[in-house]
Amino acid sequence: MELDASPTERAIESPEVQPQAAPKPSYAPFLLALGITMAFWGLATSPVMSAGGVALFAGALALWIRDIAQTWRNPHARDS
Repeated sequence: MELDASPTERAIESPEVQPQAAPKPSYAPFLLALGITMAFWGLATSPVMSAGGVALFAGALALWIRDIAQTWRNPHARDS
């Protein structure tokens, strides 16, 4: 059985690949983790700590979602 073309002779067609810009650095992941830690720590210590953790978590999540949405709307303007 003979193949009609060797691997080096076959052209591999692939779509044009556009590199994606890396997201800008953000404190949001750290703040999310801190908020979760505070919320669970507050279960053992104080409801005020839990409330602060939930508030920090919500604020950090909103910050991260806003950053992602801005990047999707305008992917070429990373520093805005």
